[in-house]
Amino acid sequence: MGKPHVLLLGAGTSKAALSKGDKYGNQVPLLRDVAQDLNLIDQFPESLQELARQDFEAAYSRLAVSMASTAKVIEDQVSHYFSGLQLPDTANLYDAINLSLREKDVILTFNWDPFLLQSRIRLAKLGVGRHLPQLFFLHGNVLAGFCRQHRTSGLVGRRCSQCHELFEPSRLLFPVERKDYQDGGLIEREWEAARYYLKNCFMFTIFGYSAPKTDVEAVKLLKDGWGDPQSRDMEQTEIISRPGADEEQLRETWKPFIHTHHYEIHDSFYESWLGNHPRRSGEAYWNQYWEAKFVSDNPIPRSFSDLQSLVDWFNPLIEVERTKAGGL
Repeated sequence: MGKPHVLLLGAGTSKAALSKGDKYGNQVPLLRDVAQDLNLIDQFPESLQELARQDFEAAYSRLAVSMASTAKVIEDQVSHYFSGLQLPDTANLYDAINLSLREKDVILTFNWDPFLLQSRIRLAKLGVGRHLPQLFFLHGNVLAGFCRQHRTSGLVGRRCSQCHELFEPSRLLFPVERKDYQDGGLIEREWEAARYYLKNCFMFTIFGYSAPKTDVEAVKLLKDGWGDPQSRDMEQTEIISRPGADEEQLRETWKPFIHTHHYEIHDSFYESWLGNHPRRSGEAYWNQYWEAKFVSDNPIPRSFSDLQSLVDWFNPLIEVERTKAGGL
C-alpha cells in the first residue's frame, strides 16, 4: 500500500464545496459559464457572443487567434476574479479532502480557484502541513507560481529558495486548438507528475470533472498515464458526480480508466472510499477486495464547523502514521 491514491478534481468539486458561494457570497463559475457569470459577454465581438454564452473556452480560443490583446484583457479579468475568492472561515469540504489523503497520495486539479491551497495553508497553521498529499495544478492556478530556472513551484508572491526570484504566476487560459502542455513551465512539470502517479497508483478517484470535449488533449494525457485499462486488473476507479447524474453516461466517459467491473459511482465525496476510509483507503481496499476481510467504515464527520475540531478528529490517524513512520 505504498502506492498512491490519486484524486482528480474538476470544477464540480468547488461547486459541491461552496454551493452558496465563497466567504463573501461570490459564486464559483464552471468553465463553460465563465463569460456569462463574470459579465464578459460584451467584450467578445458580436460574432462570438453566443458561443461565449455556451462555451467560454471555445469562444476564448477563437478570440485569442483573431484579437490577442482583447483575449489578454479577458484573461486578466478572469484571473483577478478567481484570485479574490476566499474559503469560508468554517471547516469546508476542501479541508476534508486535504486531510483524507496521506503524504504518498496525490491530488491533481484542473481548478483555477485558490480553495485547495487556502485549505492547505490554514491546515499547516494547525500543525498538519507535513501530513497532507502532494498537489499538482494541471491547468494552472491563481495561487500557484513557478521558477523556470530551478523547476520548483510555490505560492505567487513568494520567492524561490534557490535564486530568490519571485515565482512566475501560472497561465490559466490557452487556446483550445493549441493547449501547450510542453511550455517549459508549471503546466509541463505538473503533467509529467500526473502521468507518473497515474501509472503507479492503486486507486483513481475522479471528483467533479466531466472531461469536456474541449479538453481532448488533457484527457489523452490522462489516458497515457493510466495506460491500457485491461492491464489494471488490481486497481479500482471511482467517480463522484452530482446527484442524479446519468451513471451509464459517466461509465462511458471514463471507460478508458475502468477495468471490467472495477469501478464505483457516488453522489457525494463522503460516500467515496476517501470519505468512508480517510487516510486508509488502500488498506480498506486491500482487505475488502483481496483478503475478503470486510472492515467497518470510519466516515469523516460532516457536522464540524470548527476547523480545529475536524483536525482533532483526524489526529489519531495521523499519530499512527507518525509512530509507524509510514509503514502501515
